[in-house]
Amino acid sequence: MRTAKPIGRLVDPAFWLLIGALCFALLAALGLATMEERRVRTLFVVVDLTRSMTARDYGEGVKARSRLDEAERVVTEIARKLPCGSRIGLGLFTERRSFPLIEPVDICENFPPFADAVAALNWRMAWEGDSRVVRGLSSAQELVARLGADLVFVTDGQEAPPLPVAGRRRAENPDTTAGVIIGAGGAKLVPIPKYDESGRAIGFYSLPDIAAGARVSIATPGSTSGEYHPRNNPVGNLAATSTEHLTQVRETYLREIAAEAGLGYAPLGDLAAIEAALERHTGTDILEAPRSLSPIFAAAALIFLIAAYGANHLFAWRRGTAASRAKRNHPRTGAFRR
Repeated sequence: MRTAKPIGRLVDPAFWLLIGALCFALLAALGLATMEERRVRTLFVVVDLTRSMTARDYGEGVKARSRLDEAERVVTEIARKLPCGSRIGLGLFTERRSFPLIEPVDICENFPPFADAVAALNWRMAWEGDSRVVRGLSSAQELVARLGADLVFVTDGQEAPPLPVAGRRRAENPDTTAGVIIGAGGAKLVPIPKYDESGRAIGFYSLPDIAAGARVSIATPGSTSGEYHPRNNPVGNLAATSTEHLTQVRETYLREIAAEAGLGYAPLGDLAAIEAALERHTGTDILEAPRSLSPIFAAAALIFLIAAYGANHLFAWRRGTAASRAKRNHPRTGAFRR
């Protein structure tokens, strides 16, 4: 005759798995780390805030995003993917000058405030409506040389007022500058939104708006005194077929000035191309940096916790089976089984 083993002798493995999960959770909370060599970068991102950056050509219909919105998203992703120990700063460009907002800071220690600053960028922060891209780039190059960083310059390449017919100034190529120009916008011409003094949309810019807003240029070839005025109409009369009141990414132009300045180029909508351009055209430093072990311990704690949950259900089933057998073989029930 066989008798069932006492239920109390069954060992519950869920208990020990829970103990293991607790131990790993405590180790994760201690913030232990190991030292490793890491390739880090120091970047300074300058974002164009001129009016054409408010054009919406990322997406379709009512869900279309502006170039500035897309720039904020991509810059945040660039920062998120930098390894700990890397530093990143933020600036803005408008008129002829690039202005620093945040000097390069450690990205892992300062990611939330950096991301908040990027999200807060707004076209209203621009102090002038003009956009002289080459001069803005030159100003940004001076900034990064002083800060000891590589440049990431985000712009659509739209010049306002239009470039003079005599040509533009050449981009500078100092030995101390490395980096990437990121071209914002699509290949299709789209209108530039127009806003009133309160920031309310009141339509789109027209060709007369562009001609009347010009401040620096030269007379167009063949213009007469009635068509050209050095102050009021310095670009002369723009042709009726001109598209200066519309905007698209000036990719050919941006590639030209990038080559002149010794910089790389990548389109804003292609994050993989941007990462490849950063890899080729920005420098790295080898840094002895800590690598946190907390994620590993936390993952182990989670695995043990899930295993404990499964083991508890298995043990409950085994315990229920043992109890039913004991009940069937108990002497008082009169149901002895050999």
